[in-house]
Amino acid sequence: MNFRRILLPLSALLLSGCASLTGYLGRRPFAHGPYYHTWTRHSVPDSAVVAHLPIELDVIAAEMPPGGIRMLEPLLSAMNGYLDGAGWSTRLDSVPSPPKEAPWAYVGTQSSLARVESARHFFAPDSPGDDSDENMVIQAKRPSKRWSAQLAAIAAVQHADFVLVISLGAAEYYPRSRSGLTLRKAVDLGTDNTIPVSWLSSSDQPVPVIHLMGLLLSRDGRVLRAGAEGIVVKEPNLLSAFLHAQNPLTEGDVASLLASRHREDLEDQPLAWEVALRNLVRQLLGRP
Repeated sequence: MNFRRILLPLSALLLSGCASLTGYLGRRPFAHGPYYHTWTRHSVPDSAVVAHLPIELDVIAAEMPPGGIRMLEPLLSAMNGYLDGAGWSTRLDSVPSPPKEAPWAYVGTQSSLARVESARHFFAPDSPGDDSDENMVIQAKRPSKRWSAQLAAIAAVQHADFVLVISLGAAEYYPRSRSGLTLRKAVDLGTDNTIPVSWLSSSDQPVPVIHLMGLLLSRDGRVLRAGAEGIVVKEPNLLSAFLHAQNPLTEGDVASLLASRHREDLEDQPLAWEVALRNLVRQLLGRP
């Protein structure tokens, strides 16, 4: 008998202030990227009014030191300026309800999801067929009724039909073996974005990634679609690979990874985070 399937739902019911089990949307595994899932069938016509909330830091899910989180703040400001001026959507004011009531999405390894759930003091029930710790998974949580009502009131002012909710954080992704006779591995960071990593990488040892996560909501707060786009990945070092140990992000890693990361495979070599944000919005809206 799988006691975890029994105990985690019971824990969720006993934890005060936590979302009910009905607040969670079914967890889905991935064999490879891009990492998106649609829970509610929908269509976003070109005539639809799309809005977005300010991009925020997913501090709890960002498994990095506080100094590393502080280093992300200037990037967050640049991202918000870029999104506000891109013309894809209209900016809305933040929803005043506490963050724990907001919708939330996770993309990363199955094993890391358990740690994030523990840090957030809630536990989502397992979905059938996702027991492998070596899966990449997506998990989403619905907002509270109060948060949804507040969003609806804010969205009505801008006559918005759909709302984007985006956060910047960190996670762990699994490398995979590349095709052909080679020892090198690769990490699927997202849409048309596969990054080669060292042969030291193990397919069952995740690597740290800084990424953007996003949800597409209806104007009344229903979660329609969610996903993520990776920006940068940290290569394993010899010691961590040899010992099969964790290789967490440090403050220095955050600074060096984000300082000058460009997509050299694309024309004009745009900044990696600009491409990630653009792809995230396109994927969530279902646009080419």
